[in-house]
Amino acid sequence: MSMRKPGYSPKERGKGNKKRKAFVLINAEGKNKTETNYLKKFANRNVRIHFASGQSTDPVNMVNELVGLMNETDFDSKLGDRAFCLIDADVIPSKNIKIKEADIRAKNKNIELIVSSPCFEDWFLCHFCFTTRQFNSNAELICELQKRIPDYSKNRSDIYDILLPMLDNAIQNAKLQENYLVENGVHRHTVDFSPCTEAYRVIEGISKIETQNQCANRLILP
Repeated sequence: MSMRKPGYSPKERGKGNKKRKAFVLINAEGKNKTETNYLKKFANRNVRIHFASGQSTDPVNMVNELVGLMNETDFDSKLGDRAFCLIDADVIPSKNIKIKEADIRAKNKNIELIVSSPCFEDWFLCHFCFTTRQFNSNAELICELQKRIPDYSKNRSDIYDILLPMLDNAIQNAKLQENYLVENGVHRHTVDFSPCTEAYRVIEGISKIETQNQCANRLILP
């Protein structure tokens, strides 16, 4: 008998107008759960968000971990399910090869590769400002963030609450960063595409699923 992770139900078939709610699957890097602690706060009665339990930091392995979770959870993009793999480009040029491999694998499996360069903290920084400054390391970017959040450290559990009032500002600034780099001919999903974060795509994806699940609630028979 196959076992399923708690919180998941098989696809509903033959149940009249009852529809299974779409859900979100996410894999974030390794033991550092900065992204997980932040993104899990977006879950509510209309949005199920589940995280891969792997500890990998290799982009290709992370995609493969997420593929495994997709197979366990009846993932179906046709029903609106979304899968996001969050990786940091860092400042290591050799990582471009791994990112490219992960990108190809992800596209073949309906996974959206979400790259932050140099690291996910650029998304947090976008809540406060738009910048095109080139950071020489992840630590340098984090130091810049600490000018706005003096006691910031990785794995904090209250970042969502601190940043939520500035969410719209963050989305706007992240898109401005992205557009700036595209207009200057920098290739996406590379170490040089920096500073930039595609984390806004996850937030918008969660919001879209929340909306469609609210509509699905109205279709479920009493």
